[in-house]
Amino acid sequence: MYNNLIKLIRFYENRKIIILGGGGFIGSNLALALNKLYADIVVVDDFIYGTGGDPCNLKDANVNLVRSRIENISNWQDAIEPNSIVFHCAAKNTHKWCNLHPREDCEINYYPQFSIIQAIHAVGPSVKLIYCSTRTVYKDIEKSLITELSEILPQDVYSTHCFNSERLFQLLLSPQQVRILRLTNTYGPRQRLSGDEMGLVGEILYAALNNSFYQVFQNGMARRDINYVEDVVDALLSIAMLEKVGDPIVHLGGDWVQTKSIIEYVSEITGWTNYEYLDLPTKTISPLSTRRAAELLDWQPNVDLKTGLITTINYLQLAKAKHEISK
Repeated sequence: MYNNLIKLIRFYENRKIIILGGGGFIGSNLALALNKLYADIVVVDDFIYGTGGDPCNLKDANVNLVRSRIENISNWQDAIEPNSIVFHCAAKNTHKWCNLHPREDCEINYYPQFSIIQAIHAVGPSVKLIYCSTRTVYKDIEKSLITELSEILPQDVYSTHCFNSERLFQLLLSPQQVRILRLTNTYGPRQRLSGDEMGLVGEILYAALNNSFYQVFQNGMARRDINYVEDVVDALLSIAMLEKVGDPIVHLGGDWVQTKSIIEYVSEITGWTNYEYLDLPTKTISPLSTRRAAELLDWQPNVDLKTGLITTINYLQLAKAKHEISK
């Protein structure tokens, strides 16, 4: 671990890093990790409702904050230097809203990519782009491990725009510049616990922290793969360091756990018991393979479910007490 830290510091120290959507859940955790590596960080975020962006997420981070829509590149493109890394964590990933507002979703989750490409082109091929995409670009299948070669069939408007963004970056930037990570359900400190579509872990944590009633379908036997945000950040940092990756698509699969396991750990940690198991059907979501991430990045999710939930709950309880849970 020490040797890996030295490599990370050598790569990131004083390097200009731009985090698009850096006030959100994953982006802010990435910013804090980069602080420890002595990077020169610029965060671009307009804190649009529904994205999870919140200035409170950055209160402990040493960053230069540009409050701007990411497509307004005149506000931030001067920050890009040769050998900069652009981490693209910006999205409004409330799937139901995106289906109801496809044009607005396109304006938030697709059109800005053209401006980002323009900003990168202005500096040159030494700039790398790391794009956070989603597992939902795949065909919805059950009981089958999903690999990077599985069938693509985006499941909704948001996922369609994510996949089209992937293709756009691959077409208009050089292969050496682009890295695309398809993420599964991520949880951890600074995650959003309000608004629409908090995700499975978010829904359970919200219910527990507010002592709300929660119904668990299929008696808690349905499975999801989930990742602790620290593990996701580790992968982002690692893939940006690579000079060549070949195919730029890499999965970050997680722990394939039963809903019951999440419920019982949260109950144990918080004392929450206001839930019931129901023998009603719900889907098990097939897990993402981690094989390529392991081979390319020497990466596997390291934080076990209970440890991740303890850390997350401690953070959220403190944030709630201080009225700082993200909107």
